[in-house]
Amino acid sequence: MPGPDSRTEHRAASRAARAANEIARINAFFPIMPLLGNRWAARRPFEGMTLGVSAHLTTLTAALVREMGLGGGTIALCGASAATTDPAVVDLLRDEGHHVYTTGSREDHHDLVLDHEPELLADVGADLIGFACTHRPEASRRVLGAVEVTKSGVNRLPQLELRFPVVNINDGRLKSSIENRHGVGEGLWHALQRLTGIHLSGRRVAVVGYGPVGKGVAFYARSHGAVVEVVETDSVRRLCAHYDGFPTPSLAACIARTGILVTCTGLRHTLPVEMLGEAREGLVIINAGHGGDEVDVAGIKASAESVDQIADHVVSYQLEGGPRVLLLADGHPLNIVMNAGSPEPVLLHFALLGLTMEWLTRNPLPPGEHIVPATMEREAAELALEALSMAHG
Repeated sequence: MPGPDSRTEHRAASRAARAANEIARINAFFPIMPLLGNRWAARRPFEGMTLGVSAHLTTLTAALVREMGLGGGTIALCGASAATTDPAVVDLLRDEGHHVYTTGSREDHHDLVLDHEPELLADVGADLIGFACTHRPEASRRVLGAVEVTKSGVNRLPQLELRFPVVNINDGRLKSSIENRHGVGEGLWHALQRLTGIHLSGRRVAVVGYGPVGKGVAFYARSHGAVVEVVETDSVRRLCAHYDGFPTPSLAACIARTGILVTCTGLRHTLPVEMLGEAREGLVIINAGHGGDEVDVAGIKASAESVDQIADHVVSYQLEGGPRVLLLADGHPLNIVMNAGSPEPVLLHFALLGLTMEWLTRNPLPPGEHIVPATMEREAAELALEALSMAHG
């Protein structure tokens, strides 16, 4: 009989093979990553360099990392969240020689990445960037540049003493128009249906926040037949939601009558537990923002008099003296936890991330925040159009 070690190795190999097969399927229908990999293999832009990456460890991240590895560099990664870490992806990337550190069993994952002395950083949420600037100034001095992907990360940058240039790709034209709007908007509802079986037709949905993500979530909910209301504190965005055809009541009014509520703000405690006392019975709560704290999950758990695990990523909380609410994915971004929706929008902005890191190797910038160059967005868009034309487009 095989021993415990051999069984563990077999399971890891099986998981890695599953992840590799999933990436092959994705590349067959939208080969933007192989196009980039061919380019990087020929140019070797990262030769002799180390790249430090903090990301959600999904098959889409692995699709990017595998191709970036052809560019000649060493890659050290850490997971942005245990909730969005796929063990199969960890096994695959480790098997292929990359250094991967997860958040499940240790808190020093950022330290471990920076121990590799990276010259380039890529981040979601500015966690790695912030740790480097605040806790590892000696590692920061080696960094030629970094790329930040998310709005929550961009919002953190002004609070940091940036010791190197950080390119903001979130606020360019591509990510907000395609990945945020169509990637999250579509993927979120796919994830909901997979978890719960809910059909959106006739359901009343509240979307909290009407930025690019909120617009996509609201648009796709309505396209699936839901009755959608938008909560937005910014008057310009609220007016835009009105003219897009969405009622714009207060959060309290929405909570009292909607059956599904989605947070899309990137802000901490957008949905405080105190607001849930008057919620409709059985309210389904979903987060579509980057982090895990838009919903006051700790407050919900502390206020619950009973808890029922209904299914994977679906937990019912009976609030003391109040309604029963159902929290999905423990308040983490549902579309990422479920790796749901078309991979194309995410891969497009990952292509932009990779192209921008390559651009940083030959374009020195002063410390501070910089918006992504329009030339990089055009280059990524042209690659996407080429990939679409190659694969049944």
